[in-house]
Amino acid sequence: MTQAVQGYAEGYYGRLPSWQERRVLLDTLARLGQNTYYYAPKEDARHRLNWREPYPSEWRAEFAAFCGHARERGIRVVAGVAPGLDFDFKDLHDGPDRQALFDKSRQLLSDGADCLSLLMDDIDEDFHQRSGGMRSEGQAHAQLANALAEELGERLWVTPRIYANELAASAPTYLPDFLATLQTSHTVLYCGRDIVTRQADCRDIHQVAPPSAHPLVLWDNLYANDYCPQRLFLGAWSGREQADACVLNPTGLLHTDCLLLDMMASTRAANGDAHEVWHEVMRRHGVPEAFDALAPWFAHPVFNGEAFVAPEPPDASALAAIETCLWRWKTPLSREWYPFIFGLKLDLLIQQGKMSSLRIRKTRSAPLALRLGAGDPG
Repeated sequence: MTQAVQGYAEGYYGRLPSWQERRVLLDTLARLGQNTYYYAPKEDARHRLNWREPYPSEWRAEFAAFCGHARERGIRVVAGVAPGLDFDFKDLHDGPDRQALFDKSRQLLSDGADCLSLLMDDIDEDFHQRSGGMRSEGQAHAQLANALAEELGERLWVTPRIYANELAASAPTYLPDFLATLQTSHTVLYCGRDIVTRQADCRDIHQVAPPSAHPLVLWDNLYANDYCPQRLFLGAWSGREQADACVLNPTGLLHTDCLLLDMMASTRAANGDAHEVWHEVMRRHGVPEAFDALAPWFAHPVFNGEAFVAPEPPDASALAAIETCLWRWKTPLSREWYPFIFGLKLDLLIQQGKMSSLRIRKTRSAPLALRLGAGDPG
């Protein structure tokens, strides 16, 4: 990498942006001075679940136009293929799975991608069923990446199965074997100590594996909510300012993600108080000041190893702010945030004992309503 990576990772579950939305994201990246769009959507079936299937001509035309739009704006497109769910390693040196992977990768490059990424993340620990006689999963994944790179004549980005320190306990030899085998010209994506972490540094990989010369890119899940889709995180982009190379994996909500990209870029540019930047970015995107009273409930996830501290009980001004944000703020961004703000209102009513059993049954899922004791007529 000749230029520090800063950009957007379309790597979340649950949402699949349209091509028009992706072009808006490209325009946002260019305006913010960022340079990378990482295309690895979990909901694109031909990217992951059905990775062997070639993309149809209509999709290829859209992807080529997307890459052309990116090129005009100085944005590099890194396109991913994720065969890890069921790649058969007996085909590592020759066979149909190897050929399918090579064909899919060549197609993405020929249609305009600047770089290819191999993803082996979020897969079952069942390597022994598809090992092809290889004993080391980390070595096998790295050998596959090396073989693909040699076939393409390209440097790759690679996401290993163990992509955060918290995952390493289940396979302590994976990363040492992986890094020892992977050619050092290839870039490794890593989340740091935890999959979602307050202090994020991709160099934390060297706490569980010997130091290596591979370029590292932080895969930042600070705002990701695909693992808790009823929540939304909108706090300051803090604790990762020292990450020279970073792609942000956010929500899949277009206007929200544009705001969060601005949060990352502005915090980095300011080199100062991330919380002061937070206020500036919120106002720039038309978020009313009333939302500031709600911000503690939307700040950050619960991080590993930290005590859970709930926000202070809402006072009258906070409750009034909820009403303002729900009924008097009308923008594309407010429509994305509406279900989360309304959900907060209902949760606060439940916490304060102000919601009837009937309304709980109407607004909560059946298991939660029963847990809250709202199963009886009332």
